[in-house]
This record gives sequence, C-alpha cells and structure tokens, in this order.
Amino acid sequence: MAVRLGRTLRKCARPLRKCARRSAALALDLILPRVCLACSAPAQRELSLCLDCRRLLEPPRHALAAGDRLEGCDAFFWLWAYRPPLDQVILGLKHRRLEYLGRHIAAEAVNALGMELGRAELIVPMPMHWRRRLVRGRNHAESIARPLAAKLGRPRRAALRRRTLGRPQVGRSRRQRLANPTVMFHCSRPAQVRDRVVLLVDDVVTTGATATRAARCLRAAGAAEVIVFTPARTLG
Repeated sequence: MAVRLGRTLRKCARPLRKCARRSAALALDLILPRVCLACSAPAQRELSLCLDCRRLLEPPRHALAAGDRLEGCDAFFWLWAYRPPLDQVILGLKHRRLEYLGRHIAAEAVNALGMELGRAELIVPMPMHWRRRLVRGRNHAESIARPLAAKLGRPRRAALRRRTLGRPQVGRSRRQRLANPTVMFHCSRPAQVRDRVVLLVDDVVTTGATATRAARCLRAAGAAEVIVFTPARTLG
C-alpha cells in the first residue's frame, strides 16, 4: 500500500514540478532585462533581438515560397531564412535552453500563418532520438509545438518516434544529408493521426530529407494530409 501511494505521489509531483519550472521561466522572462542574442544591444521581448537585428530577418519571397515544396508533404511553411541573426535565436533555443523563444516563435507563426496552420487538426513535433534527448534534456521542436498548439487550439501528440539515432546533420553536404539512410521514423500512435490533417513542427529545414521521411511515415499511418512548419529554412 505504501509503495503504491509513493508511486502515485511521484506521478502527481511531476506535472507540478514542470508547471513550477515554466512559471519561474515566464517570470524571469518578464522581469529580467534582455540583451540581443546577436549583438548584445538592448533587445525587444520578441525573439530577444534588437530592432536593427530584427530588421535583418529575411522572410520568404512570394515566388520562392510558392515554389518551395517538400517531397511527401502537402504543404510547407517557414518564417525566415536561416541566416544571421536568426541562427542565434535557433541556437539559443536548441543549446542554451531559452525556452521562451519557443513561445515567441509560436506567436510569430500564428500572426503570419494563422489561416494556413489553422487547417491542422493535430500538432506533432519532430521527434528526437531518446539518446540525444537524454543528453540535451529536451526536444526543442516540442518547445515550439507546445505553445503553437495552445495558440491554435489544437491537440498536440508525440505520435512519431525516431527509430535510429542517425548521423549528425551539422556540417554535412546536401548530398550527404539526402543520402543519410539511418534517419528512420515509426508512428507509435496511428489512431491519433488517421484521417486527420497533421501539422509537423521542426526548428530548421535544410534539404528537407528528415521532414520528408517523417511526413511519409505519417501518411503511411493514415494521415489525410501532412503540413510541415519550421521557423527557419536554409537557402542555397
């Protein structure tokens, strides 16, 4: 009896600890002054960039956006080209654990692409292999997907699992990324995606090889459509 009670208390304590951490992070976000992630000048709250660096963000040109497609996906949307100073925002989210940046990116996405992303019935973050997540402590795609789901009023589900660790993509050529055979996914909850429009959320898309494989996995599990969203797109 005592053992069962202890397990129950531990299960109840986990969401409370998560809530406390998020509340503390939000309080610090509102109270502490912030410097620009790219140049250390006084920053705006949004994306932690100063006004000058914010103006350097490069949105997709209409002709480019209209012709930008990912194989296996029904639609693909992104906010900015992955160039300075945006690279510091993405790296801050991925490696410096600046969780509030996920909320800022979600707000930008809804403001710019609310109607397009609002077609989704389910939000699925790009999964991270459990070994890599163990090292980093969190999945940065979830940091974007969680507030995005809340703003769109859609459920969020971890319906995908990454079956293989894969070789790190950083520093690899386009041909090497596309030929990486070790990136494999598994839809662990096909009933959740079946006959639904799924929004797959990632942090950066370069060649689109990883997003393509994930989207194909979702379609094979029965998803009616797969929309891919990422704040950053590597061009060239």
